[in-house]
Amino acid sequence: MKFRIHPILLPIFLFFMIVGGVSLYAMILFSLLFHEVGHIWAAKQAGMNVRSCTILPYGGELQIVNRQLATKQQRLIVALGGPLATAVLLLIALLVSFPGSAQLIQIQLILLAVNLLPILPLDGGQALSVLLESKDDKYSSRSIFTLYSVIASIALFLFLSMYLPESLPYTIVAAFLAVQNIISYRFRKYEQVFEQMSKARRTTA
Repeated sequence: MKFRIHPILLPIFLFFMIVGGVSLYAMILFSLLFHEVGHIWAAKQAGMNVRSCTILPYGGELQIVNRQLATKQQRLIVALGGPLATAVLLLIALLVSFPGSAQLIQIQLILLAVNLLPILPLDGGQALSVLLESKDDKYSSRSIFTLYSVIASIALFLFLSMYLPESLPYTIVAAFLAVQNIISYRFRKYEQVFEQMSKARRTTA
């Protein structure tokens, strides 16, 4: 399995290095990696094969073999694995006092708050999307939720933009989420066709 760091993290890490120094940068990177380990562990427990992991400002993105064939239960387990890992790290930081523990606690709280927002592709959005998925027409319900995520992420970006430059890292994340959702919404029909072809191929195999 390969680990990658998305280029969008570079200006965010640079911002935090200037503001808080190398120690803050190291704690943020460690927190993101620990969060993703939670997702990877959950995926393996659900019987899914993780091909790669790209670290993003809010956590990461897993490339899972045949993800489109995963059940609702499998996708829900993977979505909740990251927040659970962050919650464990938060609990450790609360119970064990060490230099920098206050900063580490703050990072986990922010990471949890961001990831549990009901917006795709954040963990809260992934979980809610699975729960709201219609049995009769899951593609339609998925498209509606993706459109909602486009609107919500753009609204979040505009709101955070009013507090620049203090909100710079969060504004970048919101802009990145908006772009991701717009791309997902534009290519939703291709994704649907690919998923149907994968299922048909698996049925005939």
